[in-house]
Amino acid sequence: MPKLNVDTRGLLHLGKLSKGYFLTTIINQAIPFLILPILTRFLSPTEYGTLALFTFYLTLTNALVGSSMQSVISKSFFKKEKKEIAVIVGNGVVIVGSISLIVFVLLLIIHPYAVEFLNLPLQWLLIIPPSSMAFVVFYMALSVMRNAKKVLTFGKFKVGNTIVDVSTSLILITILLWSWQGRAVGIIIAYFASAIAALIYLNKEGYLSFSITKDKIQSILKVLIPLIPNAFQAIIISRVGIFFMQYYYTKELLGLYTIGFQIAVMLQLLVATLAMSWGPYLYEELSNKKQINKLYLARLFYALSGILVIGALFINFTASFILRVMTTPEYYDAVEFLPWFAFGFVFFGFYTFLTPILIDGEQQKYISVVTLINVILMLIFNFWFVDLFGYIGIAYAFCLTYFLMFAAFFVKSQKVLPLPWLQALQIWK
Repeated sequence: MPKLNVDTRGLLHLGKLSKGYFLTTIINQAIPFLILPILTRFLSPTEYGTLALFTFYLTLTNALVGSSMQSVISKSFFKKEKKEIAVIVGNGVVIVGSISLIVFVLLLIIHPYAVEFLNLPLQWLLIIPPSSMAFVVFYMALSVMRNAKKVLTFGKFKVGNTIVDVSTSLILITILLWSWQGRAVGIIIAYFASAIAALIYLNKEGYLSFSITKDKIQSILKVLIPLIPNAFQAIIISRVGIFFMQYYYTKELLGLYTIGFQIAVMLQLLVATLAMSWGPYLYEELSNKKQINKLYLARLFYALSGILVIGALFINFTASFILRVMTTPEYYDAVEFLPWFAFGFVFFGFYTFLTPILIDGEQQKYISVVTLINVILMLIFNFWFVDLFGYIGIAYAFCLTYFLMFAAFFVKSQKVLPLPWLQALQIWK
């Protein structure tokens, strides 16, 4: 009789770590999802579209300012002493602050020439760079917690951020009637409050040292700068449809597009949840390549990928029901976008799970080049598909671009760390 030829110990270990992050993510993301009926009743599709434009610029600046600092910390966490990690974090804060200041000045310079293109008031654009610095500092602390396996502490910080964000937003939207601006202010206040709490935590735990040196800044930038385009493209690909939708069509249609995206983004959150445990686990395994079990890593990748595919199918089968429960009739047509968003995020997950292999293999330059090519292709696809298919072409471009990104990462990761993918499928003996 055939027997299952799989060692489940590592999978159970990964599952145990993921469980804490999964519960945190569910709590953290259920709250903003549950207030969707309130937002769709107080905000028209046009107002929701304006909010989407603001959050697009904010997330884009988060990537530019240095959200990849998480990878810099994770890459070094299991190879260096705690004191050196503290120096990396301290120098990272200085780097992030400097980049945010540069972005602030650039916005002041270019805004008079790009008012219609940016389509957002100057005061709202200028609050974005310092808010992005706060976001990155907060996520640097979360990266430290995640690598140190402080799951409970991680959960408290994430949920605390969400509570401040949502409670402030609801007060400003439903009581003071601030429209989309109330939601934007809620996000900003939560960022700054969380960043302050993060710095206090890092200092208390001995993970913050402002021993600023030229050599350390250069070594951080050597890893960080090539990764910025990758983080940048992740936002560009996932959110640039917002810009194309408002440029070619109406903010009302943009509101529908955004609601569809917001439901599908639950898959992106699933990717983030799995990556929170997968990343540190894989970096730890890669730190000792002589004892690494390649067969088991391939099977873990299959398991994680299977979870994403099941999630995508679930969202597609329940999309109409979710829209009817969570929104008003004027948003129901958002269902048209969901299949392409869902499977686009599946490919996003595939390449996210492979990224640590490339970073550990010092392939930051390759990541940067592939990223640049993919962004160019994505822009071409959007212009081309809008002409061929109309507004739904923007969703097609989203899905295709992530597939190509995954294909490029898969080919290179096989050269850096060849994994026995076919052998991994032989789970019976």
